[in-house]
Amino acid sequence: MKLKKILAAVAAAAVSVSAMAVNVFAADSYNAKLGFADTAWAVQDWDSFVEVTGDGQYTLESTAVAGASDFGVFVIDIEQMFAGAPEATAVLDKVEIDGSEISFDASKIIYGDIEEKGNYRIEIYNQYGDTKNDSPVNQATAIGSSMKVTFTVSGLGGGDTEAPAPAETEPAETAPAADNNTQSAATGNTSAAVMLSVMAVAGAAAAVSKKRK
Repeated sequence: MKLKKILAAVAAAAVSVSAMAVNVFAADSYNAKLGFADTAWAVQDWDSFVEVTGDGQYTLESTAVAGASDFGVFVIDIEQMFAGAPEATAVLDKVEIDGSEISFDASKIIYGDIEEKGNYRIEIYNQYGDTKNDSPVNQATAIGSSMKVTFTVSGLGGGDTEAPAPAETEPAETAPAADNNTQSAATGNTSAAVMLSVMAVAGAAAAVSKKRK
């Protein structure tokens, strides 16, 4: 009976450790959504978004802002990123209006969970916020046809920030056939550690059981 309890505990521990390993390598995904309205609220866009899947640079595009005479509200909300990954950050790289980049004062951009809703906000201009009296951009900028906002996310992990493996310049020597059970270094080491732990505990349990007999 004791042996069964020990083996059951070992199996439960193995499942728990495996689940933790999967969570470590899982990439978070968040929608970075545009919040835009001109001062008259005649032109608005609260729907355009780009999916953030990890660290890297992203560009959000909108044609729904065409015809705006100025900026009333101009923010990017990475929905629930502050709540889900409080260590993650985003930085505004550039803003393009009708294909041309406009200038902004990077020191005046406001970042963070400004509305305390769990979203990570990039506040470029907000007539109801702190940027109203100290604007990072020319608030009177008109939009003819389109807008692009480029920003960089860090602190999530994953993404496209890792450098690609160098291409081979010479034919590689024929290598032995790969073991079908070969895994990546990260997941393989974790699995191996789990299996060794299970085998060690199971062996100890079997030894105890044999001794008792």
